[in-house]
Amino acid sequence: MEAKGSEWWSGETVAVVTGANRGIGLEICRQLADKGLTVIMTARKPQEQLSSSAKQFLQDAAELGRKNVIFHTLDIAQEQSVLDFVDWLKLHVGNIDILVNNAAIQTAEIDWLFLKQNHVDVITFLGTPDCGRVTSESHELAKECIHTNYHGTKTLTNALLPLLRPTPYKARIIMVSSVAGLLYYLRDEELKKQLSEVEDLTEQKIEGVLNLFLEDLKSEKGMEKWPLQLPAYSTSKAAMNAYTRLLASKLKGIACVNSVHPGLVRTDLSEYNGNLSAPEGAENIVRVALFPVGGPSGHNFLEREDSEF
Repeated sequence: MEAKGSEWWSGETVAVVTGANRGIGLEICRQLADKGLTVIMTARKPQEQLSSSAKQFLQDAAELGRKNVIFHTLDIAQEQSVLDFVDWLKLHVGNIDILVNNAAIQTAEIDWLFLKQNHVDVITFLGTPDCGRVTSESHELAKECIHTNYHGTKTLTNALLPLLRPTPYKARIIMVSSVAGLLYYLRDEELKKQLSEVEDLTEQKIEGVLNLFLEDLKSEKGMEKWPLQLPAYSTSKAAMNAYTRLLASKLKGIACVNSVHPGLVRTDLSEYNGNLSAPEGAENIVRVALFPVGGPSGHNFLEREDSEF
């Protein structure tokens, strides 16, 4: 694989992007493809059921004869879908160089109109009781959120580790995270400690935190330990950030693994509330995915700023 100029990537560089039906995921695919990389664009829905913007993107690529954009259905929450995707990759693509874990869900209902009318920004909303009317999440919805955002991401990532191309440039794994996943929003010092001490961090500890959250939610006791707003989403992202640090340590010398909060982006997930467009949010992620050789690993970026977890 030959790099041109200061760029370490080429047309042979393969990037897998999850959750690419619309919004940030679709824009990440567009920007990586525009830079000449081969992009494996994935989404839960089959191609004929994709959003109009995703269909248009694929149609434009086909009409221009661009063979560097390939679509494949992938539902990270379904183990068989992950296995089928990995088998397809092995057969038709081989190695990959970049994995962008963008697919995620948010299961709490937010009164965005209330926040807008009362001029409450998202950061204030996340840290202040009663500043926004968020419906309480059922145990089942919270479980689905955590299963997709953490377990689904981890299952796919682990399945793809054997396919990471060994090169001097190092493979790149990007966890598309959220400011809501900062440990700051956990209201229990012991929980923060469990997810912050890299030397003692294990997958079992992360799983233990998630199981405790679901138990507390189900019993309706102990919720004072957890984030005030969007508890399931925030906890799932905090867990994924911890997994980022754990994986970065495990893959030292093999891959760069980083978390990125793309910004408050106007997408489906935020019901189009935010101060950044999807292309602007995607640019913050692509920037980290294409960091120069020797770039950081095990870091958390809030938009373009290196941040604590």
